[in-house]
Amino acid sequence: MQAERIDAQKAPRESGIELVKIIAIFLIVISHVVMTLCVGNDYISYQDYVLNLYAATTNVQYFLLILFRHLGVLGNTVFFVSSAWFLLRSSRFKKRKWLFMLVEIWVISVSILIVTYLITGGSISGELILKSFFPTLFSNNWYLTCYLLFYPIHPLLNTVIRSLDKRHLFRFSAALFTLYCVFGFLSDSLFFSSLIILWITFYFVMAYIQLYLADFSNDPKKNALLFLFGLVGFIGLPVLTNCLGLRIPFLRNQMLRWSTSCNPFLIAMAIAMFNIARNIHFRSGAVNYIAGLSMLIYIIHENILLSNYFRPYIINLIYTNYGYDHIVLWVLFLSVGILLFGIVCSALYDKTLRTLVVKFCDWLYPVLRKGYLCIEKRLLEFH
Repeated sequence: MQAERIDAQKAPRESGIELVKIIAIFLIVISHVVMTLCVGNDYISYQDYVLNLYAATTNVQYFLLILFRHLGVLGNTVFFVSSAWFLLRSSRFKKRKWLFMLVEIWVISVSILIVTYLITGGSISGELILKSFFPTLFSNNWYLTCYLLFYPIHPLLNTVIRSLDKRHLFRFSAALFTLYCVFGFLSDSLFFSSLIILWITFYFVMAYIQLYLADFSNDPKKNALLFLFGLVGFIGLPVLTNCLGLRIPFLRNQMLRWSTSCNPFLIAMAIAMFNIARNIHFRSGAVNYIAGLSMLIYIIHENILLSNYFRPYIINLIYTNYGYDHIVLWVLFLSVGILLFGIVCSALYDKTLRTLVVKFCDWLYPVLRKGYLCIEKRLLEFH
């Protein structure tokens, strides 16, 4: 997810890309709501609300929820594709920006911990308290932790990309994609894959598209076809898996098998969505502002305390009082509510604590830089 800029002056941004970011964060919220619905929780005593969405089903609503669970991968990939497009044009690692992200993640995590502690009267798992104090160390928001690891190396990747001609960049990108988004899609244990390796793969693919496929990336019709191709695969694979799972015991519990970051169909959809959005030209202050809060919305809505205590509580209330006869509608309503909650909380933070965080980082960065340079000098002098 592209981190918000902390520069005092911002150039007006095209709203097409910003709009697709809002769509992406909503897809992520839907996926997380479904995840709460289908994954047991060790931090609460009640579990009756949990649905088994891993199993093949004849229930149309449950099948739709299975598809919804895949949408988080699509949303996350849209964010990274968007970030990669602009990072490819960057020449340096902005250390102050990196520090700001790190501190902001910590401030929000601890703030939610304090509020939750007051609301619950201290009835919080000690493990979750510890993880709330060290959100990046424990990768509470995996996407942002991965971004913090990826961002410092992107200038080096750009140097490698610029050193390759068209043929060699194509070969390298194709090899990475084949290894980690084709073979890796069939079995994630192949070739020692990881999220950071996947992101590097996406990065090289986006580099080739940006440098050598301008006609394709600027053509909405071609990207609409790419999106349609991805959509057919995205829906077709679960349909096929479900049909086989109803008949073959071995495949009965594989319905979420394809909800993985290396799903090539979701990657195709994400690239197409970004390219289409990039070619939609309009400006909206409201769209740009909400999209600018996307990192905050992500941190807040998927906070480890909110996702383990409050979201299951709400879903359990729905289950207890209304049942699951209209569960797809409930999931959509709850997702809209969580998104609005995230926007409101992010806007409040943006107008209050964020100013203090920026000032703190402006003070802290020179101190850390001076300390690091001093240590570095001593180490370089060591014989």
